[in-house]
Amino acid sequence: MRQALPRIQVNDRRVRHERSSTFHVGGAGMDQREVLAAWEKFVERGALSSDLRSSVAASWQRSRNHHVTVDRARAPLVADAELFRHRSKYASLRHAARCALENSKTFLRDANSIMILTDPSGLIIDTQGDDRVIDAGRAVHLEHGGRWSEADIGTNAIGAAIAESKPVQIHGTEHFCSEVQRWTCAAVPVHDPTDGELLGVVDISGPASTFNPQSLALAVAVGHHVESVLAQSVRQEHEELLCRFLGRRSQWANDECIVLDRRGMILHATERALNALQHDRHGIHNDAPTRFLKTVPFDEWPSRLKELLPNASFNFVENERSGIGAIVVLHARRRQLITHRDVQKSRSESDGRETASSSSARKDSKPEPRSLQSMAAGFVADDPAVRAIVRQVETAAARKMPILIRGETGTGKEQLARHAHMASGRTGAFVPVNCAALPESLIESELFGYAAGAFTGARRGGAIGLVKEADGGTLFLDEIGDMPVALQAVLLRLLDDWTVRPVGGVRSKVDVFLISATNARLDKAIAEARFRSDLLYRLNTLEVNLPPLRDRNDFDAIVRHLLNAIDPNCEITRTDIAHLAARPWPGNVRELRNVLARFTLAAADGSINEAGAESIVQHSGAESGSLHDIHRARILVVYAETAGNVSETARRLGVSRNTIYRALGQKKPE
Repeated sequence: MRQALPRIQVNDRRVRHERSSTFHVGGAGMDQREVLAAWEKFVERGALSSDLRSSVAASWQRSRNHHVTVDRARAPLVADAELFRHRSKYASLRHAARCALENSKTFLRDANSIMILTDPSGLIIDTQGDDRVIDAGRAVHLEHGGRWSEADIGTNAIGAAIAESKPVQIHGTEHFCSEVQRWTCAAVPVHDPTDGELLGVVDISGPASTFNPQSLALAVAVGHHVESVLAQSVRQEHEELLCRFLGRRSQWANDECIVLDRRGMILHATERALNALQHDRHGIHNDAPTRFLKTVPFDEWPSRLKELLPNASFNFVENERSGIGAIVVLHARRRQLITHRDVQKSRSESDGRETASSSSARKDSKPEPRSLQSMAAGFVADDPAVRAIVRQVETAAARKMPILIRGETGTGKEQLARHAHMASGRTGAFVPVNCAALPESLIESELFGYAAGAFTGARRGGAIGLVKEADGGTLFLDEIGDMPVALQAVLLRLLDDWTVRPVGGVRSKVDVFLISATNARLDKAIAEARFRSDLLYRLNTLEVNLPPLRDRNDFDAIVRHLLNAIDPNCEITRTDIAHLAARPWPGNVRELRNVLARFTLAAADGSINEAGAESIVQHSGAESGSLHDIHRARILVVYAETAGNVSETARRLGVSRNTIYRALGQKKPE
């Protein structure tokens, strides 16, 4: 058994765990030498010291019950293919945490720490922070693909937070395995806002010498922020599903329908449809007989729903990250229908249009109104400035010139890109790629594909890759402002000769029309070395800037178009449109669409009145309870950056010291 803790090297900087330091967590203080003595006593005789924090003692006992040995040198590391599956499965969690991780980068670098996101099993799916600490973490597999449950590596904050379902801070010799005792960590579980189920863990880790009791407060704040973003995402997904359903409800006027979200929760169902579920042949009898779908991969939904309701047809709805739900139709005559997959792409820049669906669905769906004869369905361009942009884009598309579309979130950048694809006359696919969501460790295989057997766990038959999928068509790079630097280098190589080489495969040429979009300030990103200027010059042969909704003069046309897409039978007066136009609409067309969707649900007689409009708009602005959490998270970040200086924190944020004390849960000193 090791008596001393060796040093940990981070590049040229050595940080040594001070065993003699005293630390305080949750009001309890214990010298690290005393903790080490208690650890040695437990390892040798199984006796737990009464001075240990109860959470540490319980975790040590669980570690022993899992048969973890104290000399275990590192956590297990999964194969790239398994890591990719886990990252894909928890894409929504990663997307919700992405901004928090990115915004904490400076603080983490200054604090010699890293922030980690795991899935419910403790598998690390994202990291951010000090590069030197990230490098040091690889020695114990504190990196992408490392699995940090208590059963895998004994007592640590990630594993303990999972086991106890509460925030936990573990420092130095409180860790069960001796090699991990060089570290300090604080972790908080993240739960599904709809049912409270564990989704993952946010953890802050660093060398033991960097211990800071405020790390736990920051982790908790980030965890709350992630849950708030997830809750907002769930609301948006539900609105999207209901909008899609209402837009096509007239087609199923005589049929029974069920609307399911991606967790299998029933958002809407007719009485007969519910009865059909309750009497399915599998004997599922509860208030949510489809909730088993939450653990079923979305690509398996068709077969599983077909088993459950063999006489139904299904319309599956997806966004850019994953499936968000399904519309189940039980036809009046109970015909034996062939289950089909009517995938509706509901992308992040969706702005009220009906997105691309299967050709069979298009034949029986109502055609979208168009402001320009050649416009893609769902894009309104009655504003002269927008019309000019459209004409520029059409000209560039005809010449296959790279286009960069800029604009605030929700202004319709992707829909304009889809129109450019149509205007180009290209017969290949329109392939959207969320650059910020691409895992850095799997960029090559995601973009270029891989051959069969290229690596352990590779899909049988290989994968074609996103670039090859766009061959003869259009590759749409969304959120390029958040593109990882590693991806920028890969993209530059691709733009040199448009040659693709799958992992383990052979090179081939591709013919691709490239469109990019961002809402970020690329000039600032270039100045901060987060974006390559040579790449920007290759992307913006034509650069256009879509105006925000508040600056457009075709608000009336946009409202009527969106309302017609959501519910053709719902009416709105000019007075009510003027009332809506007076609002700033920070979420632009997307926000307007969601508010109009609420209108249609609240309009009992098929019309919208001013009182109802005012009530719903106010509710939409206030419904997110996350503002307090986000504000508190920001305070805690700045508080940590100022090393706990309340006055400096208040000065930087422009608030009173009382506000800081309230956010910290402390009383102002007398």
